Amino acid sequence: MTTPAAPVPGAPQDVLDKLGLTGAEVQAIPANHGADGNANWHVWPRSGERCVLRRYHAGATAEDLRYENTILTFLAGQGWCVSEPLGSPVEHDGRWYCLTRYVPGRARAQETPQQQRQRGADLARLHVALRPLGERLGQRVGWRPLNPGLPVMTPVDWDAGLDEISARHPRLAEWAKVAATSVTDELAALGTAELPTTVIHGDFLAEQNVHYDGDRFVGVIDFAVAHLGSRPYELVSARCYRAPTLLPGYVDEARRQGWPLSDAEEAALAPLRRAFRLVLVAWHLLGGMGTGQFDAAAIDSCLAGTGIDPSGAATALR
Repeated sequence: MTTPAAPVPGAPQDVLDKLGLTGAEVQAIPANHGADGNANWHVWPRSGERCVLRRYHAGATAEDLRYENTILTFLAGQGWCVSEPLGSPVEHDGRWYCLTRYVPGRARAQETPQQQRQRGADLARLHVALRPLGERLGQRVGWRPLNPGLPVMTPVDWDAGLDEISARHPRLAEWAKVAATSVTDELAALGTAELPTTVIHGDFLAEQNVHYDGDRFVGVIDFAVAHLGSRPYELVSARCYRAPTLLPGYVDEARRQGWPLSDAEEAALAPLRRAFRLVLVAWHLLGGMGTGQFDAAAIDSCLAGTGIDPSGAATALR
């Protein structure tokens, strides 16, 4: 074990003291979310087991933490290895911190077809485990339901974001409006608003949040965007279109678990893939709002990925 030089950047000693971790060995976990994003540190207390100190993103509220921690505690109670809270969150300089369980193993930078299939089956098992919680927990505060603007659930103010980007990138703003209208109409025609919802992870990515030890599934981390959503939307956000065997793995395991995908859910996969690209646009809008600094190239790529060109005509999905 390597002990980093003190003090640890971004991990205030005051927080460690509040949590009873004075003198603990601490090591920062690399992150790519910027100063306002989530951050994590490995912690080795003087007594007790290794754990993780989590600092939540700048917009996180006490209600966000309650929602997320309810899910984590529920899963841990069913035997899942997840980053459950080990105590109450504390606030320091306007940011929330919480000590959480260490989830061993590691994410997979690349997946073989068999590993994609395994991740699909693991996602199906996660959905079955979370199924009883949805009705009791309800929707995450701030996550908007299906609507005529952005046709997915997100805390981002879509209209405000488009208004702000239109001053600098009017072509992208108009394209986003056209794409959102087209996708919304497609989803409405399929009746996707009637799809059943459940608690979904929202970011079940192999290279980030799903941990394995060799071929053995270990656990899941980062439920920061967990909310009530549809299973086909979860599959799309897990990038099933880039992992060809993930969907068959999910379908087989969901059937084995007694909760198969319906015909309507399978039919929704393609339009929800288009909608997911708009979700990525929305997050880029959020990142630029207030600063006017938008990643135009990334937004252009996301819009192209909807399969809708600026005139509203359908093109090939990317």
